[in-house]
Amino acid sequence: MTHTLPVRMAAAVLLAGLACGCDRFGMGSKVAEPDGAPSEQELQKISYMSSSDVKDQGRKRYSHYEEAKTCGDFELAMRWNRPPNVAGGAFHQKMVYLTSAVPGDLPKDAEVFVTGTIEKANNLTSGALGWQVRLRDGTQVLAVETQNFLEKQQQLAQDGKWVALQKPDTAGRAFCGQGVYQGMGGKDPKDPQQQIPLISILFGMDRDT
Repeated sequence: MTHTLPVRMAAAVLLAGLACGCDRFGMGSKVAEPDGAPSEQELQKISYMSSSDVKDQGRKRYSHYEEAKTCGDFELAMRWNRPPNVAGGAFHQKMVYLTSAVPGDLPKDAEVFVTGTIEKANNLTSGALGWQVRLRDGTQVLAVETQNFLEKQQQLAQDGKWVALQKPDTAGRAFCGQGVYQGMGGKDPKDPQQQIPLISILFGMDRDT
C-alpha cells in the first residue's frame, strides 16, 4: 500500500511528459495547412517593390503593384498579399491563379489572377479596352479593363509616375491582372460563334515578360 502512491505519481508524470512530447512534435495537435504564399527567399526578387507593415496581421503588404518590372514579379507580390489557400479581399474569396487553363467548374464571380500573352487589343464601344489573351496551354480568354482605369493610367503617365499599362495594344507582350470571372461570355476571335472565358479586370498590366 505504501508503494502504490509513488508508483501512481510516477506514471502520471510519465504520461504528462509523453503528452508534452507529442505536442512538441506535432502529434497531439492539428497541423496548419500551408497558405501557399511565396517564401522569403522568393520575395528577395521583388525587394525593390514598395511594401508596408500591416499591424493587425504582423506581416508586410505590397501596396504598389504598378512597380512590378515583370508579370512574374506582379504575381509574386499578389501571391504574398493573397495566398491561394486563404480567403481574403473585398469578396472574402480564395484567389484562383490562372496560368495554363480555366477550370471547367470555376464558378461565376470567382476572383482570379490571370497571366498570359496579348494576342490582340480592341477598343470597345463602352470606351473600355479588351484583350484577347492566350494562356500557356493555348486557352483564349477575353480580359476587359474599365474606361476609368485607362483614364487614370493616362493621367499618371502624363505626370511621369509609374503606370500599370505601358503598351497595352501591342501583341506579344505579357498581360497579367486581377479580376472577376464572368463566365463564358467572350467571343473567340477565330470563331465568333464560339464563346470563351470572360474576365472583368480590376487591376491589369502589360510588360515585356
